Amino acid sequence: MLTLRFDFRLKPDSPTSMENLYETALQMCEWGERNGAITAMFSEHHSSPDGYLPSPLILAAAAASRTETLTFNVGALLLLMYDPIKLAEDIAVLDHLSRGRVGYTIGLGYRAEEYAMFGVDTIRRGKDLEERILILRRALSGESFEWQGRRIHVKPKPKTPNGPMIAYGGGSKAAAERAARLGMLFLPQTSDPMMSQLYDAEAERVGNPPGMTMGPEVGAPTTVFVADDLDKGWEEYGPYLLHDATMYREWMGQDNNSASLSHATSIKDLREENGPYRVVTPEEAILLIDRQSRLSLQPLCGGLPDELAWQSLHLIEKKVLPNL
Repeated sequence: MLTLRFDFRLKPDSPTSMENLYETALQMCEWGERNGAITAMFSEHHSSPDGYLPSPLILAAAAASRTETLTFNVGALLLLMYDPIKLAEDIAVLDHLSRGRVGYTIGLGYRAEEYAMFGVDTIRRGKDLEERILILRRALSGESFEWQGRRIHVKPKPKTPNGPMIAYGGGSKAAAERAARLGMLFLPQTSDPMMSQLYDAEAERVGNPPGMTMGPEVGAPTTVFVADDLDKGWEEYGPYLLHDATMYREWMGQDNNSASLSHATSIKDLREENGPYRVVTPEEAILLIDRQSRLSLQPLCGGLPDELAWQSLHLIEKKVLPNL
């Protein structure tokens, strides 16, 4: 019922450090395991001015070594920024290390700075991504084959037969159809029901199973903090939530369809919006879980100092979970 997500944005005036954020995230994964969390996600972007995580597999490996049962998702994994063969080797090793507990959600990406940094051909990016997905899956199968004049044989094979679950994420018609064409679980970033309709139509056209779309619930918040005193909660958490919301909006634009999009330009706006970013009481958190079967936590959002971040988690542990 609890999900954790970490992207490691660090608000410029936050009193914490990147080193501390990384260590605190690992401790929070341990906390999530003790408190029945469904999964923890590590997100990826590159060359971000606020330090957004560029190497999610490393954090997933560290978190897997600190836990026994919690599952993890690397998402979105920006495949165009990797050599798919080396990535297959890393995934295979991590599959053994984690005993099959790490899955992946591949994304196309959308930032020009990232494409330029990794020499991505933006005109061919869709075709190149599909080719790399096929090559990645083939490499993870343990098959010996040739690609681009290279003899490929990834060893060791993953612990999970044919490799761990690899889904596809996005919010466009092309993303839905790409996932369907490749027979991948589709995790859209939007609650728009059109995504599942587009997926099913393309899946049926190419002979793949339909019905493999899992999007966010309509109106469900994506970043939740819990506080007994909402005014104080917004005073403490608000600056970090606003930084996160502002940075995402600058990257993706005002008209994107992400379930996490906020149009707020102030903490007051963010609170009144009652949208993806919320500070709620323990009683309201219980109602959210009753309605949506989960509570989406981004406990270090914007580079929150750990004492504030733990404050919300401890309140969930004390006043939310025992009353479900």
